[in-house]
Amino acid sequence: MKIIGVQTPLIKPGNDLVEIILDSIEKNGGIELKNNDILVIASSAVSTAEGRTRDIESVTPRKEAEELARKSGLDERLVEIVIQESDKILDYFEDCILTLRDGMLRINAGVDRSNVPKGKALLLPENPEDKAAKIRKKLEKYTEKRLGLVISDSHVNPLRRGTVGQAIGTSGIKESLDRRTQKDLYGRELKITFQGIGDQLATAAQLVMGEADESVPIAVIRGTEAAFSDRPGRSLKISPKECVYSKLMGLRKND
Repeated sequence: MKIIGVQTPLIKPGNDLVEIILDSIEKNGGIELKNNDILVIASSAVSTAEGRTRDIESVTPRKEAEELARKSGLDERLVEIVIQESDKILDYFEDCILTLRDGMLRINAGVDRSNVPKGKALLLPENPEDKAAKIRKKLEKYTEKRLGLVISDSHVNPLRRGTVGQAIGTSGIKESLDRRTQKDLYGRELKITFQGIGDQLATAAQLVMGEADESVPIAVIRGTEAAFSDRPGRSLKISPKECVYSKLMGLRKND
């Protein structure tokens, strides 16, 4: 497998993201997209291009936001945005709030103040699955190649330090592959194993994309034919009743 980071100019609201992607790929050593290449795009690039930002100074916090701001130590106006972007507030910690958004655990509902002008808050893309499909189809039209696409965001796992990549929207690939009924090295049948290809691709890409001022919001991943498997795939999202962590997070009652 090969992972190629693609540096871009500073992306601004209203930019044509596909145009920037193709132009940047050409300028980054003349990379030519091939069939079965997968592009991983940072959610921040997608959000910025579609103008998904909020002016923090203009936000009027409600009482709920003021109380949660005191507990978490966050700016009450930022907390108000987090509440508006959340489906559910689960818990709070120092400088962060654990939320449920679009069926996924998110810190601060994905609201971010990094890689955005001072005084602004960057929100997650709306309907990321639809956005991924539109970007992929436009790229395939211009390149005449079969491509996969992942919109990724940074994520932290329970009891682990550091961020990993998480696929919040995909198109043209299987997000997960069902490995149940396959055999392990000793011939035992796998009972519960799914391979989370979408998140694995997002995490692999993060190695070259970085988290700071690298200006590498795109990665091209080559040599992952398994992601294009014809076997039925399932969404990476699961309900609380299927999640081993859900009781700890109060998402379902104890049996």
